[in-house]
Amino acid sequence: MKRKNKVPDYENLDFTVILVQPETAANIGSIARLMENFNFTKLVIFNPIESVKKILSYNTQGYAMHGKNILLNAEFIELNNQNNHLTEFQSLIKNYDFVIATTAKGKSYSNIRRLSIYPDDFTLPVSDKPFKIAILFGKESRGLTNEEISRADILIRIPSNDKYPVLNLSHACGILLYELFKKLNVINIGRGKNPVLIADREDRLILFEIIKNIIDTLKIAPYKKDKVYFAFRNIFGRKFMSKKELNLVLGLFSKVNNILKGLKLY
Repeated sequence: MKRKNKVPDYENLDFTVILVQPETAANIGSIARLMENFNFTKLVIFNPIESVKKILSYNTQGYAMHGKNILLNAEFIELNNQNNHLTEFQSLIKNYDFVIATTAKGKSYSNIRRLSIYPDDFTLPVSDKPFKIAILFGKESRGLTNEEISRADILIRIPSNDKYPVLNLSHACGILLYELFKKLNVINIGRGKNPVLIADREDRLILFEIIKNIIDTLKIAPYKKDKVYFAFRNIFGRKFMSKKELNLVLGLFSKVNNILKGLKLY
């Protein structure tokens, strides 16, 4: 994985996306694109049902877009004898320090192999040496088997509609890579190289003081003053504000405060 903006604790984490028996070239191309979007570079295609020729075709490269190099540099593991599938699968995942399996059917508590967590609940490991992590995705038609899942260290499920929980393979991959990207990287609030400057507590306290002055100036029943004041505090404190947004609001309330002082209403 590329190192730009990576959280220092996770510098040694090395991720590989492993597609187990993928059936559709278009999905594989789309996953390569998503990997480029979220800064993952290593792709393994294990025992594909789709032909390698079609997976690497010009059409599939079109789905990959800027992730084309990820697709073209993917490692393919083809099996001549399908009876060796599980043995070769075990041999593959032994190369990793930690294996994440994915499922759409992790809600049944009667199946101990499919006890799953959500992406938000997953805590990334911290390692002082290179630490290889595999992320497994199963075939489009049925996902990973119980045998494959049982070889993983953890099972992750994306929360979705219980009546129809099964996501498209590339969509599921994109969601999970996005969640991991947020954990792995320092995210600036804003766009590109010009992150939004966030109003800090001192900035907000200045605004709250002016609001308090306005409330004190107006003829508001004493028992309501605190309620109105804290209502404003809650509204402006519930979500982050940029410095620019706060300055605009602060300017408006300051003008109102000055006008009220000049009017000498009471």
